[in-house]
Amino acid sequence: MKTIAGVELLQAWGADYFRALSTFGALQDSTILSLLETGQVMELSQGEVLYRPGDKADGFYVILQGTIALYMHHHDRDALTRLYRQGEQLGFVDMIGLHDHWSTSVAQQATILVHISSDQFFELHLQAPDDFGLLMINLSREMARTVITLAEVIVDQSVLIASGRQGR
Repeated sequence: MKTIAGVELLQAWGADYFRALSTFGALQDSTILSLLETGQVMELSQGEVLYRPGDKADGFYVILQGTIALYMHHHDRDALTRLYRQGEQLGFVDMIGLHDHWSTSVAQQATILVHISSDQFFELHLQAPDDFGLLMINLSREMARTVITLAEVIVDQSVLIASGRQGR
């Protein structure tokens, strides 16, 4: 894991790049700069693990570039549950749920992300309540999309079971 100066990334990529990311959509430039300056911006190499089950969830991550695969360990096997892509967050549900990480996250390619700590998240609430509200809407929208995707998987499995075509 390599640490990157967030302000240099903002200068190199421009504010429009960050506002186009779903998690940061519609945030003010000053808020994006603050998140990048006070957050931990890092680059993971392909195959590098970001966190494992039991690691403390003291914040969440926003993928600035690249892809992270999330795996759950079940019946002595690791199963891919989701690919997180540029602009998406991971770890927010763990942080809000006040529990440790329950999965393993692995970079699928060189990936740049920012870690936004619980303390930083709370400070944003105090310092920029309007942008905090926008960020919460963005995070909630992404969680809603995930819930819909999971519901579709459950329905697909229910149909297979009902039709007797359940995979064994």
